[in-house]
Amino acid sequence: MMTVTVVIAQLIAADKESRKTIIGALKKTGEHSRRREPEVTRYAICLPRDESDEKSVWVIEEYASQAGFDAHMGSQAVKDLIAFFGANATLFGGAPDISTSEVNSTFTRPETTKADNPWICYASIEYKEGKRSEALEGWKHVTAETEKNEPETLSYSNYKNRDHPETVKTMEVYTSQQYFKDVHVPSKAVQGNLQKHGNDIRVSLKHVSLKLIGGYLAKEKSMSNL
Repeated sequence: MMTVTVVIAQLIAADKESRKTIIGALKKTGEHSRRREPEVTRYAICLPRDESDEKSVWVIEEYASQAGFDAHMGSQAVKDLIAFFGANATLFGGAPDISTSEVNSTFTRPETTKADNPWICYASIEYKEGKRSEALEGWKHVTAETEKNEPETLSYSNYKNRDHPETVKTMEVYTSQQYFKDVHVPSKAVQGNLQKHGNDIRVSLKHVSLKLIGGYLAKEKSMSNL
């Protein structure tokens, strides 16, 4: 099985108008990946649903293989994007926060490609030293149960962060916030995982709710890697 590489970046624009320009440039790259890069399975451009945050842009990229990642980074579209950002550094108000991970367990339903305003949740969870492997097994169970029992959970992924050995990233996509709150959160799998692998072994939990505004969360072929 090929290793799925996931890159998640939070870009900080200098201001609201600069963010629009950054988004426009990212959309061009996302469209290139959609049409010409089959191994770029996700290139989602998102904004925080917290409207008080007028500067952040989130980019969620998923590659079916290292070769797919390398080909993307070497493409003319990405070279043009990097050159544009380099020539217009004043668009940014700070350094980006970029993390690289590999998939632990995941599924994406075909319906994801047609979802209207899906609710996206991204989280970064740090565990106590030596506890991440235990936590990842719990996440595998949650992924399997979610895929089996929650038709309106469109995509559910958890990742082993490569930058920090005790950190897990999660990316979840729902048809609505209501479904997330009323169905997923109180589910037996989630509550059981919280009891076994929650506050007792966690150091920190950071999360953000996102809205898709460009690119794509999935291509036509569904993806599963339990």
